[in-house]
Amino acid sequence: MTNTWEDVTWEEEHSLKEWVVEYIAKVGEDSTHHLTVIHGTGMEDVQKQLMHELRTTYMEASEIEVTVLRMEEIETEPNAFMFNDTFTP
Repeated sequence: MTNTWEDVTWEEEHSLKEWVVEYIAKVGEDSTHHLTVIHGTGMEDVQKQLMHELRTTYMEASEIEVTVLRMEEIETEPNAFMFNDTFTP
């Protein structure tokens, strides 16, 4: 028997989501403002990915002071009201 479209179940056990992370990294006297997009399943996963990014970006640094300004999931649904009838999403 063939399944119809309504019979198909979609399982999203580990769906990756996009997160925007804005932070300031301070190494010694130098401060750098960063804005990055990280793919992760949840906030803990995003924090691990951010640590990996910091380790690869600042390999020579022995100490990095990080201030996270924003860490939020990116909405996948467009907000049509923001287009003001000018564009079609």
